[in-house]
Amino acid sequence: MKKTSHSQMLLRKAGFTLVELLVYIAILGIVVIVAGQAFSNSTKIRVRTQSMLKASEVAENVATLFKTDVAQTGAKSSMEAGTTDAGNNFGAVHTTVYMDPTNSSSSNVDQSSFRISSSSNYSDLTIRRLRYDANGYYQATEEVRWYVENKTLKRSCKLIEKKAGLTLTDDDPCADVGSSPDGIEMASGVETFLVQAAKPSVETANEQVFPASGAAGTFNFYSRSGDMKYVGLSTASATGEAGVGGTSVVLTNFFSNFDNTTQDVIEETSQKLNQVLAMENNTLEGTHTWASACEKITLEEGQVYEISFNVDPPTGVGDEKNRSLSFVPGVDHMSVGFRSVTTGDFPRKDGVKLIDDFLFFPPLDASKGSGKRTMRFTVPQKIENVCLAFTFACYSPLVHQGRLKISYLKLKKVAGTNYVFDNGYNPESHKNDKKNIKALKLTLKIERNGEGGSSEVVVPIPSNGPTD
Repeated sequence: MKKTSHSQMLLRKAGFTLVELLVYIAILGIVVIVAGQAFSNSTKIRVRTQSMLKASEVAENVATLFKTDVAQTGAKSSMEAGTTDAGNNFGAVHTTVYMDPTNSSSSNVDQSSFRISSSSNYSDLTIRRLRYDANGYYQATEEVRWYVENKTLKRSCKLIEKKAGLTLTDDDPCADVGSSPDGIEMASGVETFLVQAAKPSVETANEQVFPASGAAGTFNFYSRSGDMKYVGLSTASATGEAGVGGTSVVLTNFFSNFDNTTQDVIEETSQKLNQVLAMENNTLEGTHTWASACEKITLEEGQVYEISFNVDPPTGVGDEKNRSLSFVPGVDHMSVGFRSVTTGDFPRKDGVKLIDDFLFFPPLDASKGSGKRTMRFTVPQKIENVCLAFTFACYSPLVHQGRLKISYLKLKKVAGTNYVFDNGYNPESHKNDKKNIKALKLTLKIERNGEGGSSEVVVPIPSNGPTD
């Protein structure tokens, strides 16, 4: 038998046989294939996730813009009579916001401020509302359209009417009267853009937050003072009882930021605000601050709320009555909103306001009577321990000497069942009833690389129709 030399044995141990090499290559191939497949799957999942997130982000952003846009549907009152600066009549109504208020056919009179047509998964929505300047004066009537072309959602705007002498800038988002507007792309890959109108005949009770349901609608105000920038004012019942509430409260003795000697506004460091906080109509015992006296309120995320109250015509005689009519929009300030019990400031998150105040005007013409003020809103997150606050700042010479009467103050949760959406309901077939529709619902679906994102939002339109 032939012996294997020692050198030959070492040579065999230093390498691989052909079989061993083939087995090694096969194993390596399997590992590479598995790793490659895992990497490919991981990449696909990442791309799909990114596409889904992007589609959802776009859908939410577009829905937010849509809500902000459409919530102003039907805004119709301005500070002028007609389209001039001749008067200070906040009750002036510009009928150009109505779709078809003078149709010769009584069954087709349309005093709403919107129009919807839908086909398959897409709607074409047109709304009308007034445009104001920084002081609340009338500038124009805008007609805004949301529609889809080749799966691209677009928005256009044009002026139906404008104030004499108004000139649009080159970057104005609306086309001038008589011009054809260009559609601006809001989103691509739109699979569904459906707008539905709530049926106008269905109503259910809202839930009242303030005053409490057992309070018979009565309330009172607690005047804020002691803080450096706040000065207390006087409150009284409608019959003149100091510090007493009821269904209405009269406010007087506002602080003036106007210096009669210099005939100018006082220095900024000396300027003061008046603020009153809403409370139940009860008798307080012991020592209280505004934070302990006011009604503590929690606002829930996504819930629609409504603040409503009447600003009654001015009372008093002679100069006192006339001075209450001298409010100057854009100069004097009246607002309603919420203040944190903890900080005394607006409710905030990381320094950002969670809800701003709502500006309002008093009656500026005694012959026009009272006016109901209504504000609807939602908050982006739950807000606890806040109080309903009215804030006033007087800068014109005489307004601080007047009287302001707030009546029937209420904060309500707007019941979601107030808005019933029926796929078979076509508002264009019930034009006489369109003026009573108070909400629109948007269903939006957007696709990115085969992945979809969606959003559904109900938008209250309280100003739609001639009665609001």
